Amino acid sequence: MSPALAVPLTLQLDPREEQDTIAVTEVEADLLLSTQPPSGLGIQLGTPARGSATGMVGGLWRTIAAAPYERQFTLRFALAREQVRLLEDHAHRFGADPVPLELRLRFAAAWLRQSTNAPSPGPADHPVPAFLGFAVDLWQLSETRVEPLRIELARDDWAARILPALGADRIRLLAVRLPRAAGTVGSEAIAAFDLARSAYDAGEYRRAVQACRDLREAVETKLGAVNGVRVADRVGERLGWPEDSPAREFLDNLWKTLSDVSSAANHNRGRQLAVADARLAVLIAGSTIEYITELTEPDTTT
Repeated sequence: MSPALAVPLTLQLDPREEQDTIAVTEVEADLLLSTQPPSGLGIQLGTPARGSATGMVGGLWRTIAAAPYERQFTLRFALAREQVRLLEDHAHRFGADPVPLELRLRFAAAWLRQSTNAPSPGPADHPVPAFLGFAVDLWQLSETRVEPLRIELARDDWAARILPALGADRIRLLAVRLPRAAGTVGSEAIAAFDLARSAYDAGEYRRAVQACRDLREAVETKLGAVNGVRVADRVGERLGWPEDSPAREFLDNLWKTLSDVSSAANHNRGRQLAVADARLAVLIAGSTIEYITELTEPDTTT
């Protein structure tokens, strides 16, 4: 129902004498996008995840005298779609370096003062029937301290295992800078892109492609690129590009690509529009109007 990151942990408790038995009753953790270098700050992902020893098969997580005690469990962090996009942005900031995350853990621990259960067979009036297992007398410790754990995710694992498992290979992860309504491409193009995006999210793929076509026509009308005049020429005139500028040819090829993927002729051949068709059209439409906006309305904010 929602993407999630599952973080496997191994809890190891060192041996302690029986009269000094310590039990861990609960583990709670926050997962954060870590900064570089570590600063103690970060963006929390999802809600805190919990692991509990109470009521679990295998009983308490507790020390034993003979050997270290180990228990494996998994913390699951459910993520909103926007947080998946933040993860992707976070990874991009580190280039080819490992992707850092931070796990901040909280433990509930107690001194196991006494444990008991009825022998089997045993007296019928024993307060703890044998089938219920051990009953324990726990004295909760008021404070535990755990240093944050830093997770370094290799780029190969990030691309091949983590993002696909989150659904990042199946959902739209495009963030574009939309132009001002009074800017180069105009308000009608912005409205058309919003319609294309919402139609795609709703699974209305033919309507999404139609909206991309509306966007293209709105930009052409706004720029006066009609009757054989190219969008690249209108943009080139604004920016003072020479007639033979490679930039004009590049933009013209980009606009032709948008025209091809949003053309009605390419989608009226008796076949059902697939999600890949609509996705391609929406991504190219968004990227193209962002590119034109960056050329004609450069972002001067820092």
